[in-house]
Amino acid sequence: MPWLQVTTAGGQRDPEPIEAAFTELGAVATWLSDAGDNPVLEPAPGETPLWPEVVVTALFPADTDTATVLAAMAELLPAAALHFRQLEDEDWQSNWQRSLRPLQFGERLWVLPDAAHHAPAGNAFVRLAPGLAFGTGEHPTTAMCLRWLTERPLAELTVLDYGCGSGLLALAALALGASAAIAVDIDPQALTATAANAAANGCAGRLQTGRPEEFPDAAGYDLLVANILSGTLIELAPALAARLRSGADIALTGILSEQAAAVCAAWSPWAPLQVSAQQDNWVLLTGNKRHG
Repeated sequence: MPWLQVTTAGGQRDPEPIEAAFTELGAVATWLSDAGDNPVLEPAPGETPLWPEVVVTALFPADTDTATVLAAMAELLPAAALHFRQLEDEDWQSNWQRSLRPLQFGERLWVLPDAAHHAPAGNAFVRLAPGLAFGTGEHPTTAMCLRWLTERPLAELTVLDYGCGSGLLALAALALGASAAIAVDIDPQALTATAANAAANGCAGRLQTGRPEEFPDAAGYDLLVANILSGTLIELAPALAARLRSGADIALTGILSEQAAAVCAAWSPWAPLQVSAQQDNWVLLTGNKRHG
């Protein structure tokens, strides 16, 4: 089956609006690559960079009208900034695979896209081929959570990954030493992907998946990571807090900087949260559940 590949020329500092517009136009897949071939290495203190400039590539059915795409993208990009190419099915897959590279988070965690790549000796890693619907660490919110996990002593902890998507955060926690993880999502496809990724990383026995209603409210989790929308984090604050033991570590993201105060206020009865990292306009809120 042939496809139409659309690629942005140059690099964008904020690729999200472009990705969203491509998806709205009917793209069956989008992926990101580094415009400047800059490796992802350990950032300097106080910095949380990924790539400074990003190329966005989208895959459309072959009969997609290029004029329609150009017109719809005109407010975001000039016509000269879009490149169109007809591809056979195997061509786009190989092009996509060539854009993948290992990603490093903090000092000791790597996300590896395939079996051909390896983490340095002594480092933790997750093998996770970038999916077309789920994050793989390139988005600022996921990256901030992954770096935060590398800074925690996770040995013997039970981790709750709420809104798990691909399961990357839960898998990273297990790779970094957590004893067990529970990955929760309302999307059955996300749960299927998480279970498959757990099996691929040899930790299916330590990771449980399920929908929210399948887990009791009784406190028992030592650490919560939730990368979901701010409104959902506000709405679910009582239920999520009830699942955590006293003193549990909390990391919440999917939050824009202007939304942080509202999320902190919603969680204040159970945990004092603060902004511990920011990348672009996204923030990471962290804290601990109050004792008692």
